Amino acid sequence: PMLDWLPENVSVFGEGVDHLFSLIYYISVAIFVLVNAIYIAFIIRYRRKRKGERAHYYHGNNLLEFSWTALPFALFLFLAFYSDGIWEDIKYADKTPNPDLVVEVMGQAYLWHFRYPGSDGIFGRRDSRFMATTNPFGIDPDDPNGKDDFMTINSMNIPVNKTVLVHLSSMDVIHSFFLPNMRVKQDAVPGQWVDVWFNSIKTGEYEIACAELCGSGHYLMRAVLKVQPQAEFDTWIDEQYGSVSAALAAAGAPDQKNNSAPAATATAVATE
Repeated sequence: PMLDWLPENVSVFGEGVDHLFSLIYYISVAIFVLVNAIYIAFIIRYRRKRKGERAHYYHGNNLLEFSWTALPFALFLFLAFYSDGIWEDIKYADKTPNPDLVVEVMGQAYLWHFRYPGSDGIFGRRDSRFMATTNPFGIDPDDPNGKDDFMTINSMNIPVNKTVLVHLSSMDVIHSFFLPNMRVKQDAVPGQWVDVWFNSIKTGEYEIACAELCGSGHYLMRAVLKVQPQAEFDTWIDEQYGSVSAALAAAGAPDQKNNSAPAATATAVATE
């Protein structure tokens, strides 16, 4: 049976992860009970019964020693083959479904940055030389494709029943992008970009946490994943596009990709 105390599963691949976790859990409990039962039985059976009784030394049993080596090996081999299919479906690049939405995620002590492409669906160029507190993704200010990108802080919105592909990195130390309800946990490593995907089958608000000790404020590094119906998500993202356009207009930045005149970076930061 599945473990009913796990966080609610709302991921398309969560059932396989839960089955594997439950299997390992029950095997571990069975081994724990068996080993401790034998341990207690030996304490009682072979305790000293009389004062002055001499201990009996037993050389061992080759068959028994071979068995307790071979059986754990066979168990771990079984778990390796059993879990490989689940791992392959989740982690292998060639098994990743075509994404309906691509979001860049940057970990920073102690918050999460989320970057969405603008209305053109194209991310602006990244360059580590431009990375700063005010520009965590290192968006090139001279790249017109990045002018209409927008960011959110500690809040990620996605549509329900859609494949979301996350490009993940960190700007300072190692963090771990942990979505317990999505059965996703992936380290965010400075200087590296790692892809991770998920698909939520239920609307609602879910926790995003950092599962890697990253400093004294580690406990503060939490965000909210908002899974919305498609129409509600479309309304939300249209509002962000509108905010970007307004910010560009206010900054006097051209909104046309064929106009290469320099302009101040007008990446909008959404509050919802």
